Amino acid sequence: MDIAGGNYYCLIAGLPEISRDDKKLSLSVHELRTYLSDYLTKKETDIINLFFYPNDNAQVLRLLQKQEPDLELQTVFTASQLEDEIQDPIFVPSYLKEYLLDLQKEDRATTNRLPEVELSERYWNFMLAQKEKLVRKYAEFSLNIRNLITALNCRKYHLDIEKEIIGDSYFANQLKTSRAKDFELSDDYPYIDKVLALFEKDNTAEREYKIDMLYWDFLDEMTEHKYFTFDNVIAFMLKLMILERWSKMTTEQGKMIFRELLERFKKNFQFDSEFDI
Repeated sequence: MDIAGGNYYCLIAGLPEISRDDKKLSLSVHELRTYLSDYLTKKETDIINLFFYPNDNAQVLRLLQKQEPDLELQTVFTASQLEDEIQDPIFVPSYLKEYLLDLQKEDRATTNRLPEVELSERYWNFMLAQKEKLVRKYAEFSLNIRNLITALNCRKYHLDIEKEIIGDSYFANQLKTSRAKDFELSDDYPYIDKVLALFEKDNTAEREYKIDMLYWDFLDEMTEHKYFTFDNVIAFMLKLMILERWSKMTTEQGKMIFRELLERFKKNFQFDSEFDI
């Protein structure tokens, strides 16, 4: 464990057991966050919040586009707070503050990337720079999986891979430049072949579920023999987030989500107008 912490025995002992096959949950993610607030220090709570900032990102993008906030999103900041931060960013994390300030610059450079891609890249760079080993490793694994799926979709639908891939790592650059089926990555990253095999499946809901189980396996590996540590608390939360997602999702909903994903890739990547601040 990279951070200073107390004895997590009581905290973890009070959590229900969960398994990857659970369909009905005795604890929601919202309830878990409330429970953790009674045990964790501010520093530890800040680390937990790192994994919810993508929801804040999505909310910010909705607000910038003058859409109604999505009240179902489990964010760190309320919609009202984010509206204030858009005007004068003070309390949001550094990557989001810099993004919002850049939007306000009259001479800012234009980009042909989607706003969600640009903001997502800033978020992942922020995660990869965190001090805690599990956070960095999870961020690296998650970004690699996301980039790989993006590259495979771009290949399938003849889209510009380079414009959609996030980051400048060896892994990301291989996705941008390699023409090999496995992007010449499978020797160094064993999960490449698993994702490639899953990508061939016609059942998109099953494929998405099994990709989520790769995350589960990763968390098991990272927390092996770490029974009462903060790493174990983080892993429990991330697993619960996976289970909650699937407990709410029917097969038809899974298909709908995937169709929305495909529509995103089929879009023209140019935006006709800028965000209004």
